[in-house]
Amino acid sequence: MKQKIQIEQVYEYLLAATLTCFCFAPKSISVFVILLVLFTTTQVVRKRMKFVFSPVLLIFVLLYAAYAFGIFFTNHLGDALGYLEKKLVLVLFPLLFSFRFSRQIDLKPITLGLVLGTVILTALSVINGIKVYYQIHDFNNSFGSSNYSYIHHPTYFAAIATITFLMVREGVRQKWKGFNNWWLGAYFLLTCANLLFCFSFASLLFFFLVIGTILMTYFYQKLPRLWFFVMLVFLPVIPIAAYYGNIHVEIEVDGAKNDLFNFVKDPNTVFKKVRTNPSGNQTRLLMWTVSTQEFLENPMGSGTANFDDKLGKRLRDRGLDDYAEMNYNPHNQFLQVAVEIGIIGLLIFLLIFVFYFRMAQKHHFALLFWLTLNLAFNCLFESMFQRQSGIVFYVLLFCLFTAYLEKRESDFKSAK
Repeated sequence: MKQKIQIEQVYEYLLAATLTCFCFAPKSISVFVILLVLFTTTQVVRKRMKFVFSPVLLIFVLLYAAYAFGIFFTNHLGDALGYLEKKLVLVLFPLLFSFRFSRQIDLKPITLGLVLGTVILTALSVINGIKVYYQIHDFNNSFGSSNYSYIHHPTYFAAIATITFLMVREGVRQKWKGFNNWWLGAYFLLTCANLLFCFSFASLLFFFLVIGTILMTYFYQKLPRLWFFVMLVFLPVIPIAAYYGNIHVEIEVDGAKNDLFNFVKDPNTVFKKVRTNPSGNQTRLLMWTVSTQEFLENPMGSGTANFDDKLGKRLRDRGLDDYAEMNYNPHNQFLQVAVEIGIIGLLIFLLIFVFYFRMAQKHHFALLFWLTLNLAFNCLFESMFQRQSGIVFYVLLFCLFTAYLEKRESDFKSAK
């Protein structure tokens, strides 16, 4: 006799479908948010879901409130309102995940949803790379960066793939049915391929950190100390292989190293370099410099959606009118927040990392630690909350893990 599907399972499948479709069709998130709102409302009316206040989730709402307050100082009301609309998930997801069933969320179907979504995303990326190859007959450019990762920005694609890999690893550790080391190994290889084709230097660095930590922990527990230290000697082979095995990675590393050394010697050289030798790294250093200057002069913030105006003026004052017209973001979420909503908004944003690192430590939940560290690391090099791909993915998972862990803690206390 077939077992009847419980309403809690329907909820988990809905969350899984949301993440699956988000991976390869990010614009579908609005449809799934509506479905989640309707589902949650129905279950609240039927008294199957109850509201549980979570101070941690309140941080996202406070961040949204800071952006809303910044509207009073905006020079572009229409843009600022659109800004708030795109960041509405900072309120919607914390609210939705504050209504919970009495049973703890099962992460297995959600992990499977992410795996399916990233596999479909990979297939679509390969197909697009093949199409581009037939047009330009250049493999490295056809299967690289935005030509490969054409649905999401490469850094966001890499983040989704990396976190999904860590969720699969969690499934193996928790011995979920169907999860084993063979599956973990296969998804590891898929993740490696995706990260190499995305050509995101920051994402590769983070992935090496993850893999290095996992390997060191495993071998430290399993091997005699002598063999453990022998393994440490050979661990650098992984990044070296990536460096010499992919010309784009080699160019990116060499360029970043040289640009950083020159910038440290004399930060003002960036204003000359962007004219004589423009590059992605020089542009990033330029935007970091002018963003920092703007924040130091206006520590309370310049107003929501005023970023382009304020930094554009500084660039024009330096004779960089062409860069001002491009309306670049600072490629750093911390600076993005600081410039727009000031020191108070920055402190609220930093509290997200403080609270979630603390929660990960309290519950000994490595997956949340890696998610938090991944966001913090990527925020150093990209404005991760400026695109729907970033803000939806991270906020949804943070809220999901909060509900998961708080319910687990509640069940543990009740069992005492």
